[in-house]
Amino acid sequence: MIPLIFGSKGYHWFERLVVAVLGIMVAISIVLTLAQSGVALWQAVASEKHLLDHEAFIKVFGAFMTVLIALEFNHTVLPDMTTKTPVVKVRAVLLVAMLALARKVVLLDFKETEYTMIIALAVLFVGIAAAYWGVRREEECSLLGRGGGNSV
Repeated sequence: MIPLIFGSKGYHWFERLVVAVLGIMVAISIVLTLAQSGVALWQAVASEKHLLDHEAFIKVFGAFMTVLIALEFNHTVLPDMTTKTPVVKVRAVLLVAMLALARKVVLLDFKETEYTMIIALAVLFVGIAAAYWGVRREEECSLLGRGGGNSV
């Protein structure tokens, strides 16, 4: 019974609707985050310390990274709406997760962070990277098995 539900045209349209609404919400989020990063940059430039202050630089850079993560999320999800393949690909989700984790590591204050948190972030990154490698390898094997030719 379950394969009939998830393989039906109705569910296919429902999935596309969810991705379309999510795309609109992410677009709104990108605009708001871009405005917030502009305000953060303006505050850093208008202050006496400018971007030479490490705290101000981290705040502005974090805002920029947030915009880039949202753009990457939008870039990986929306193009899949027009294809006949499954809408959300695991590889795209893993890439966005790696970007978000990289943002966390870049913005981390290593002087105040406990070593266990740093180890946990490293383990998490290795786990996501291993999952990405496995998914990519599976996609390459399935392409080669269907006569897809050489893949990178």
